[in-house]
Amino acid sequence: MPVSNAGAEVRFAKMGPGGKPFAEILVDKDVSAVALGGVIQRITRDKDLLRKVGLKACNACKSGLDIFIRDRFINEIRVDILAGGRR
Repeated sequence: MPVSNAGAEVRFAKMGPGGKPFAEILVDKDVSAVALGGVIQRITRDKDLLRKVGLKACNACKSGLDIFIRDRFINEIRVDILAGGRR
């Protein structure tokens, strides 16, 4: 379930690499720390969104949601491993 913001894209899943809900934030190179902090604050306070990924969304804590922050790349190469080549 992706959510886009200027300079950042957030993707959510009910089960991530650690076996629990996670959010992946893909950021452009010009995103400031202040803007990134705003994105993180927005996703951790959206109770409906947190419930959709399986969290109780209490006001006291935000534990249980892993957040991964990565650079967003403009050029993407997709490889089909089973076919042995690029798509």
